[in-house]
Formats: sequence, structure tokens, C-alpha cells
Amino acid sequence: MSGVIVKNLNREQWICEAAYYKSVSRSFDPHYELSDWLAAEQDYLAALQLNESQKKGAVKKMGLRQLAKPLPTKPSQK
Repeated sequence: MSGVIVKNLNREQWICEAAYYKSVSRSFDPHYELSDWLAAEQDYLAALQLNESQKKGAVKKMGLRQLAKPLPTKPSQK
């Protein structure tokens, strides 16, 4: 399924998988579920915008792994 382009994936599935890869990149460290999901939503919107701006080709599902690189996020201090 690595050749499937973003527009053929359902939005929720794309975001879910991107959030999963973000979690994997942190070895499933707890307390980041919401930030992973929100970051994945932003990545989805960025991928759609990039996809629309390209005349040839599209962002592929394999790009999820690149979008899900570890981000320097820390849990909020309360």
C-alpha cells in the first residue's frame, strides 16, 4: 500500500497513522497522545496543500514516516 496517494486515503485514517508513527518515534512515551494527534492534523493539512501545489505526482503514504520525525515536544508543566 506504499504507493497509495494521500487523496485516496480517508482523512481520519491518514491522521491516525501519522499520529501512530509519531508515537513510534518516541517509543510510545505516554502523555503525548493529544499533541501527536494535533501535529498529525497539521501535517495532513500541509500534505494536502503540497499535493494541491504540485502539478505532477502527489504526496505518498510513505511520506508519513518523514512527516512523523520526532518533534522537540515536552509535556506541559503544571
